[in-house]
Amino acid sequence: MEIFKHVRHTWSNSILFFLSLLFFCSLAFIVRNRRFNRHRLPPAPTVLPIVGHLHQLLFELPHIALCRLSSKHGPLMLLQLGQIPTIVASSPEIADEILKAQDHIFCGRPYVTVTHRFSYGGLDIAFAPHDDRWRLLRRLAKAEVFGSSSVRAFRDVREEEVRALLDTISSAAARGVPFDLAPMLLCLFNNIVYRKLFGKRISAPGNCGRSRHHELIMQVVAFTAETSVGDFFPCLGWIDVLTGWRSKLEKRFKAMDGLLKEEIEERMRNRRGRQHIDPVNFLDALLRSEAGMDFCLDFLQDQNVIKAVLMDMFLAGTEPPALTMEWAMAELMKNPKAMNKLQEEVRGVVGSKGKVEEEDLQKLPYVKSVLKETLRLHPPGPLLLPHESSKDTEIGGYHIPAGSRIFVNAWAIARDTRFWKDPEAFVPERFEGSQVDFRGCHMQLIPFGAGRRMCPGMSFGMACLELALANVVYAFDWAPARRRSTG
Repeated sequence: MEIFKHVRHTWSNSILFFLSLLFFCSLAFIVRNRRFNRHRLPPAPTVLPIVGHLHQLLFELPHIALCRLSSKHGPLMLLQLGQIPTIVASSPEIADEILKAQDHIFCGRPYVTVTHRFSYGGLDIAFAPHDDRWRLLRRLAKAEVFGSSSVRAFRDVREEEVRALLDTISSAAARGVPFDLAPMLLCLFNNIVYRKLFGKRISAPGNCGRSRHHELIMQVVAFTAETSVGDFFPCLGWIDVLTGWRSKLEKRFKAMDGLLKEEIEERMRNRRGRQHIDPVNFLDALLRSEAGMDFCLDFLQDQNVIKAVLMDMFLAGTEPPALTMEWAMAELMKNPKAMNKLQEEVRGVVGSKGKVEEEDLQKLPYVKSVLKETLRLHPPGPLLLPHESSKDTEIGGYHIPAGSRIFVNAWAIARDTRFWKDPEAFVPERFEGSQVDFRGCHMQLIPFGAGRRMCPGMSFGMACLELALANVVYAFDWAPARRRSTG
């Protein structure tokens, strides 16, 4: 009986402790709301105590739920997600105000547990604070990876890897049974990124069947989309430890960290004794500061900074373009007229040459239209990476408090009926003769964002996508797999 009394006493204390925390969280919520309500805030749905508007996001994908709410409450909304005030932008005009007109105020990044861990505490490019160190890293990445000259110089590698993809598809098709294209596409972009970062591919020569890191990449990408209790209720962050969520995060982080550490150490061993080697891959460019060749990059001697930048490129350069290519092929197979038109264009230009080369792409406008329409319908990040306001400001006469988390719903913007006729339909022809592009000038199409925080790898990724798509439709005729009869 004494044991049961002790258990009951402990359980009572735990409940009391938990209720106390909820009380203080609620008190903080009320105090903050009173402070905010002194100003004219953006419209918002009815708010519930403690949880705020979290219940509105439970049963749909976030970008779809937010689009639904914006149709009722307007393109600029204020949501209270737990303890976190969150601004949601769902129109090109509001996006322009956030990403361009007031970019200097909204270019910060909020603290999110997963991205904070995978960026080694904000040491990377995507999630680092907007400061001089961030500018220096971005400039280095543009010079070595993302600049036009670097993209052109990588042409031979792109063509080699696309040829390996075509050979792998040909082998699979020869067996006469349906096959899954998705792992091949992930392997393609994994090999391309690996060669750019580390100077080597990870598959067997000529093979593009399944990446050695396929499972790890998919697990990490899936986990980076998760949010923790602590992200919405900072005072309850300890719950993430009790539920085991933190340990899962740490397990996936350590797996990726180990992979990057292994590549760095191997490259450092190969460089030892050669102080003045010219960079042949991006890791070399990051490591050359250790040889004293670039004194402005001394901070890179912290290996965590190197790993953080490599982590950015490894994750952003592998799964998003593979997913975009997968969506493009799915839409083309669902729309045979578009597939036939694309194949006629590519085969008419390339003829019997046997492959599409990069100089052919300038003569293939429909390839570009197909990819634009794919990115419009299926942006790799339907909600752009979150921004944070650095000080109080106004948008459209509404007060935006400092420290607000900002989401731009690129998915909803690309379905705005003021700019897109029949927005749910796959119609690449809408871009024929149109000046609308995705490079941050036309806010109705921003799959890569805009302004200072725009994705720096856009040109590199699109060069790979255009070449891969053109070759895949040139070399093969495609159809979706038929369902097997269960009768």
